[in-house]
Amino acid sequence: MNVRAIDYITEDFYESLSFQDGEMPDLETVQGLFYADGLLVNNSFGKPVTFTAETFVQALESQIAAGTLLQFMQRELYSKTEVFGKVAQRLSVYEYSFADHEIDNLPRGINYIQFILVDDSWRITSMAWSDENENYQIPEEYLG
Repeated sequence: MNVRAIDYITEDFYESLSFQDGEMPDLETVQGLFYADGLLVNNSFGKPVTFTAETFVQALESQIAAGTLLQFMQRELYSKTEVFGKVAQRLSVYEYSFADHEIDNLPRGINYIQFILVDDSWRITSMAWSDENENYQIPEEYLG
């Protein structure tokens, strides 16, 4: 199976979310990468925050419209993808910034992304992520 296609989808996801002040992210592309409703779970806080692809996009649009999200950048630092038949899972280490993305020591986290092959195209079914903190550090083998 072509793992490179999964690389492209993951790159599209991170790039479509990223935008500079005065621009808009490509949220239509973000939503289009998911199969059906999709499931996104941010487990960086005390309780999981859950979204469908649609409600995730709506939440971002609301923050942008309210002026509470002016710019955002997220990029992958490391990945490992496993494929079996028509299912796949990717461990994706990311870093992100709400301001200048050229600074050192940006916040990081790990995103686990699941994919299925539908009509010869990979689609995201779900993702769950957690940001790094003092209790949970990204393993060194994922940073080298």
